[in-house]
Amino acid sequence: MVPEIHVLPDPFNFTLQLLATLVLFLVLRHFLWDTVKESLNKRQESVQNDLDRAEKEKVEAMKLKEEYQAKIEDAKGEGKEIIESSRKKAEDIKEDIVNNAKKESNDMINRAKKEIEREQRQARMELKNEVVELAMLAASKVIDKNLDKEAHAGMIDKFIDEVGESKWQN
Repeated sequence: MVPEIHVLPDPFNFTLQLLATLVLFLVLRHFLWDTVKESLNKRQESVQNDLDRAEKEKVEAMKLKEEYQAKIEDAKGEGKEIIESSRKKAEDIKEDIVNNAKKESNDMINRAKKEIEREQRQARMELKNEVVELAMLAASKVIDKNLDKEAHAGMIDKFIDEVGESKWQN
């Protein structure tokens, strides 16, 4: 025996279920519709507020980002100025050191020249005195008589003066 298969629902049961669903819908709509609608509106308003607040925060964040970018650019410029100023100061200090070293070396050279000149004069004087003594000795032997020392020294000084200082300096 093959069981009977019903493809179409029973019209009475179908109508009864349709009426029950309609009654349930009307009851729910009557008691819950305003509450659900109000809740959905509040939720929609809350989401919209969140979106608006997010947009404001995004705009503020973009402003802050631009301000920080400007500050970073200012800081970079200030850093470059500081570096350039420090470089210029270092160049000035270097130039001062070099100038001071040149001045000091020139002073040392001048002092050395003066010292050399002083020692040359002293050496000439010593040499002159030795020559005077040798000349006195030689003269006393040549004339074989002993003049007094002051007269003899005066004669030699006169001779040396006549020969000239230029010969001594050469």
